[in-house]
Amino acid sequence: MKTGVPDSVKRDRHDRGLRGPVLPHSAPSHESTDQFFVREMREAVEDLDGRLGTMLTSIKFALEEIPNKRDLTFASGHVPLGRIDQGNPTTIVLYQRPIEMRSDSKELLQRVVRDVLAELVSLVTGLRPDDVDPNYEGPEIRS
Repeated sequence: MKTGVPDSVKRDRHDRGLRGPVLPHSAPSHESTDQFFVREMREAVEDLDGRLGTMLTSIKFALEEIPNKRDLTFASGHVPLGRIDQGNPTTIVLYQRPIEMRSDSKELLQRVVRDVLAELVSLVTGLRPDDVDPNYEGPEIRS
């Protein structure tokens, strides 16, 4: 007679726990840190685009995991969080791992991504960072 309860619970091969993911892949909590970072960067760029409009048409945004050796050489003693590649179009690159290392929560990660983007866009456009992003808090939050 079936009661709706499985006869046995599937466990891992060492009989230590349930097999498979705890959450389904479609659940919002299943987002990896890489997916979260990409989503936050995309949202920050969309906000900048809505605020600055045509000023960003000649700027491309990219993401790299870590700075390369050349960027570390030019950084003079600190790990850079991003760089600007002059060209047509100009490319602003964010470095994911150094930004994550300065962020101990998702909220701080969101703020650091937005602040670094504001700083780099301000260098390209000639605006002040707080004109690029009115919520700009500055480098003090990254210490």
